[in-house]
Amino acid sequence: MTTVIDLIEANVLRHPDKNALLCGQDRVTYRQLWDGAHAVAERLLALGCERGDTVVLAGPGNAEFVTAALGAWLTGVAWVPMDPQLPAERVRYILDDTDARLVLHTADNGPEPGLPVERIRPATAPADPAPAARLAPHRATGDDTAYLIYTSGSTGRPKGVQVGHHGLAVHLRGACEAYGLTERDVLLSFSSASFDAAVEEIWAPLTRGATVLLRGPSLWTGQQLFARVRTHQVTYISCTTAYFEAFFGEELTDDDRDALGSLRGIIFGGEAVHPGVVRRWANGPLASIPLCNTYGPTEAIVTATLYWIAPGWNGARVPIGHGMPGHTTVVLDAEGREAADGESGELHLGGPCVATGYLGRPDLTGQRFVELPGRDGVHYRTGDLVAVEDGELVFLGRADRQVKIRGFRIELEEVEIALRDLEEVRTAVVGVEERPGGGEQLVAHVVPQNPADREDPDAFRTALRTALGTTLPAYMVPAEIRTHERMPLGVTGKVDRAKVLAGAGE
Repeated sequence: MTTVIDLIEANVLRHPDKNALLCGQDRVTYRQLWDGAHAVAERLLALGCERGDTVVLAGPGNAEFVTAALGAWLTGVAWVPMDPQLPAERVRYILDDTDARLVLHTADNGPEPGLPVERIRPATAPADPAPAARLAPHRATGDDTAYLIYTSGSTGRPKGVQVGHHGLAVHLRGACEAYGLTERDVLLSFSSASFDAAVEEIWAPLTRGATVLLRGPSLWTGQQLFARVRTHQVTYISCTTAYFEAFFGEELTDDDRDALGSLRGIIFGGEAVHPGVVRRWANGPLASIPLCNTYGPTEAIVTATLYWIAPGWNGARVPIGHGMPGHTTVVLDAEGREAADGESGELHLGGPCVATGYLGRPDLTGQRFVELPGRDGVHYRTGDLVAVEDGELVFLGRADRQVKIRGFRIELEEVEIALRDLEEVRTAVVGVEERPGGGEQLVAHVVPQNPADREDPDAFRTALRTALGTTLPAYMVPAEIRTHERMPLGVTGKVDRAKVLAGAGE
């Protein structure tokens, strides 16, 4: 089975001196990337890493990150990306759950995880043919795990999603086909390295022999993005929906539009896009630049469906489209029957691009990765409700209590558990509300353990946010915290969540 390593190696042989990566002032050719990865691989073997082990990649999505990831694959080792800004408790959980051998830092100021640490730097040495021969027996195969990414868990524990090399290679080839990527393209990868979208943004172009412009650790303003598109003649931008709306949702100047003249497409996803923003673009002066709305959970390797928005589009809801090559979609109603056109149900994703399951969680894997009667292979139950309209899928919402905020998938129960674990909190309910300026935000409703805390709510909220910041990533800390004397109860004696979220708490 072909792997990402094989596809990149072919490009190294085809055009070794072509730029593979651009990041800040760094320019890394395909040969330099290949040599650097082999240097990393040799070091991993010297440190005792073996096929089937896992290492942590800690740092921003820079050239060193890509070099380290490819080097791990050359030794049959899987990697898990980790944001250095994560709370220490969450870092420790990931390290323990993966039984990671060591941490590869791709920046100078990384966390202190209590494991052996290697600092990865770009390779500058000339090509050495010896490592390739030495590493050949260790190279990952299609049956090996490529990477793990942790997503929010409803039990309060994050889930490690395992993705295999075969499924990854199939997906990346399908993505190149669906987006029309060629070796002449330059794709701007805007996602954080710890976000699963970065997997597609980085590795799809590299398997096609194209160039990847990495954002690196700094967030850009719209003007900085436009300037880089002009400088590097970027042909594709890939970003979250929130960034798309922020950068392209307002009226652009003539100079802005001129800067975007090299673009062949803008790809976005991660949460529902505002149809008004899409309508303005599709009927504006840049309508000739196609937009692609994508959808997909980590469990189906980034993007499972896509919808190209044609010039003149004027719909009420932007579809999430149809399956990407390598992905199959099945919509089942409440009775388990396949939904016909005009009907709705829960979306199931199948094909070779379904993840292998959750690390160390066979019970949860069995619940979410299922076999469907009359269909081959395993399908992932997304928990998302969709409608089938003229053969395209339209996202309706969640069947459970999982949400996406600014592209990050969040289990509301995990946030509630973290709140209830605090001594200052008696009970808590977490929901989602519209922000005054647009978009969505997490809102927590809490009953303080000490009634006196309600008399100084600002100090109480500050204390809760500080405490939550030690266990949860920043995107999971509620933007608003509202205090209540008590929660309304339903007929069963349980907290009536609907009343609380509707503002009926006392």
